[in-house]
Amino acid sequence: MKTHLLFRFLTVLPLAAVSGCDSGALMEPAAVTTQSSRATLGFIFDSTAIATPPTGGIPTTLLPGTAFGDAMLQRGLVGTTEPFTQTDTLGSRADLESQSWKLERDPSEGQVLVLNKLGSGPETPQEPALLQREALARLQRWGIPTAELGAVRQVKSFIQSEENGVVAEPELHRHKTFVMRAINGIRVEGHRAVVSHGPDGSFQRALISWPALARSGHLLRTRLTTAQIEQRAREALWAEGETTGPVHLSWKYVPTQLSTGEWALTLHVAAVMPPVTGTTSTEEPRVIDVDVSAVP
Repeated sequence: MKTHLLFRFLTVLPLAAVSGCDSGALMEPAAVTTQSSRATLGFIFDSTAIATPPTGGIPTTLLPGTAFGDAMLQRGLVGTTEPFTQTDTLGSRADLESQSWKLERDPSEGQVLVLNKLGSGPETPQEPALLQREALARLQRWGIPTAELGAVRQVKSFIQSEENGVVAEPELHRHKTFVMRAINGIRVEGHRAVVSHGPDGSFQRALISWPALARSGHLLRTRLTTAQIEQRAREALWAEGETTGPVHLSWKYVPTQLSTGEWALTLHVAAVMPPVTGTTSTEEPRVIDVDVSAVP
């Protein structure tokens, strides 16, 4: 019996021009420090990342709703002039297909999936920084402005086969560029794009969750002090059964869909506790959402 194992290696490339000050997604355990922290009732809060309250508004330039139209998806994102045929629909979702590509789009949810039907060629030497720039350029041609770009991570994924107990050497599967959405340097929860290139450097796949934002209706700020936010974080942690340990606090925006179909953002704080490694298992980092009574 032959099975496949898939695993990834992460490469972080310098991209100060677009990464901003991301609010904490993909945070490494080492990021949970005791700098500017205080120990109270069992918790050690690192509030460095929320020391400066958000003051910015929604950027003037945003991804337009028209980006989810057939023309922009096919020419801007996929980058092809092949004719597409609609193969299926379900509510606001539509499936389209051309000779070389499959495309799924759902404007209501802001979700897009692009698949290259031809597959990749043999592995050739690739420069991760160049692939990352190509992925960002593709997203920007589609309509994502620089003002919405957050942290960017470059990953190599590998596939490894096992047959009759014999494990083969790992083979490169994809070069993946993870792009997080951020507004004024604050991460938007759940919104990201993953652009994949094959071992030969060819564009193979894009999986995107990036709905159009409304021009109004956002709650982007808070009047709470750092001490008040720490107390709310403490209460939220207690409610989740936590009693002690280091906690890293960071800003985040939580998206909510409006009746218009557009999405609005509400400021929250993420309270992150580091992973706990036991003798037989490792508990993932605990992330607790903290309400900060956001205001416009």
